[in-house]
Amino acid sequence: MKNNLIRILFLSLAGVALFGCATLTPVADFKTQKIDTAGYEQKVANVMIVYDASSSMDEGYNGHKKHDIAMAVVKHLNQTIPAELKLKSGIRTFGHDPNVSNQMTVLFLPVKDHSESGFEAARLKFDDAGGTSPMGHALQAVAADLEPLQGKTALIVISDGESMGDTPLEAAREIKRAFGDRVCLYAILVGDHPDGVALMQAIAAIDQCGEFKKAESLLNGQAMTAFAQQVLLGDRLDRDGDGVTDDVDQCPNTPAKVAVDKRGCPLDADGDGVPDYKDRCAGTPPGVGVDMYGCALDADGDGVADYKDKCPDTPRGIVVDQTGCAPIVQSAIVTSAGTLIFKDVQFDSGKWSLKSSSFPILDQIADTLKQAPDLKIEIQGHTDSQGNRAYNLDLSEKRAESVRAYLIKAGVPATRLTAKGFGPDQPITTNATSEGRAENRRVEFKPLR
Repeated sequence: MKNNLIRILFLSLAGVALFGCATLTPVADFKTQKIDTAGYEQKVANVMIVYDASSSMDEGYNGHKKHDIAMAVVKHLNQTIPAELKLKSGIRTFGHDPNVSNQMTVLFLPVKDHSESGFEAARLKFDDAGGTSPMGHALQAVAADLEPLQGKTALIVISDGESMGDTPLEAAREIKRAFGDRVCLYAILVGDHPDGVALMQAIAAIDQCGEFKKAESLLNGQAMTAFAQQVLLGDRLDRDGDGVTDDVDQCPNTPAKVAVDKRGCPLDADGDGVPDYKDRCAGTPPGVGVDMYGCALDADGDGVADYKDKCPDTPRGIVVDQTGCAPIVQSAIVTSAGTLIFKDVQFDSGKWSLKSSSFPILDQIADTLKQAPDLKIEIQGHTDSQGNRAYNLDLSEKRAESVRAYLIKAGVPATRLTAKGFGPDQPITTNATSEGRAENRRVEFKPLR
C-alpha cells in the first residue's frame, strides 16, 4: 500500500512537471506596423541591443519561455524599424548555451549600417539560452563597441535581471558617465523577479532620456511601433520654427518670428493675399486688388486707390482730391491717348492769338502745374483740314506756342513746357461738317512721363 502511494505521488508530480512544460507555448507573431517617419526628426544614429541569453531566460513566464518572449521583442523591433532611416545597429549577448558559445559575452552583430535581413540573421545565431548571467561584463564590453560611433545611441538592455549583483548597474552608470547625452538607456524586463525588476528599473533611471519597459507590454504591433518611435524619433520637425510641424505645414519656409495660422502660413488679416508681415497697408477691404506690399492698386498714380478713384485716368502729377479727381481734369476731355482737351481754349479765326475767354481755364491749368513741380507738358496744336497743309502746320505750332507763352507768363517754368504743331494730321472727328471742323481745331495737353 505504501509503495503504491509513493508510486502514485511520483506519477502525480511527474504529471505536474510534464503538464507545466507543455503549457510553455511559442510566442505568437504579431502584425508589425511600420513607423511613418514623415515630419519627424531622427533622434538616434545607432541602436545597440544587449541581450540576456543566460539559463534563467530558459524558464517559463506567462506561459512562454522568457527567452522566446525576448527573442520576439528583438525580432519585431527589427521589423518595425523604417528602411528609410539612416541607422547603424548592433547586437551583443551574454550568457549562452554551450552549443552557441563558451564566451561570457559575444558581439553577434558588430555595429554597422542597419539592414533588416542582417539583423535577423544575427538574432538567429543565439536562439538557445544557457550559462551564467554576466551582464556587467557585457556592458563593459559595450562601452568599447560604442566608442567609434558618431551621433546618439539607443542602448537597449533586454534581460530578466536575475542573479546579476551590483556590477551591471555600475557598468551602466560608467557608460553614462563616459558618453553623456550621446547614449540613452532603455531596460526591457522579461519576467517579474523582484531583483530583476529593481535592477532594470535602476538602469533605466540612470538618465531621463531612456525608459523601463516590460517585455510583455511590447507583444503587439501598436505597442512595438510606439516604443520604436520613442527610441528612434524625436519631436515632429518644424524647420521654420513657426510652431506648426512640417507634416502639416503648408508654408514650410516662413521667416523667423512671423505669426502663422494653423496651416503654418503667415497671417493675412485683411485677406488680400499679402501676409501681415509684408503688408504695408493693413485693413484693405475684401476683393480689392493690391500690389506686392498689400496696398490697393493706384493705376494712375494720383495717391487715391483704384477702388476709391472716381477719376481713374488722371494724368501723372495732377493734384487730386480725396475722390481721385482734379477740378482741372473734370473740365477737360480725356482722350484715349491720355491727353487733355479744354474746349475753352480758343483762338480767333485764322490767328494764333488767344481769345480772352481762354484766360480763366489757362490760369487754372497754370495753378495745377505749379502744384505738380515734376510734371512736364507737351502742348499740341491741331487744325481742321481747310486750307493749305503747310499753313495749317505752321498755324497749329504757333497756337501751341501761344498757350506755352501764356503759361510761362503765369509762372510755369519754361523747361517744363514744350509746344508742337500737328496741323490737320490728327483729326478726332470728321472734317466734312462745320461742327466736326470746330472739334478738330483744338489744343491738347499731353503729360510727359
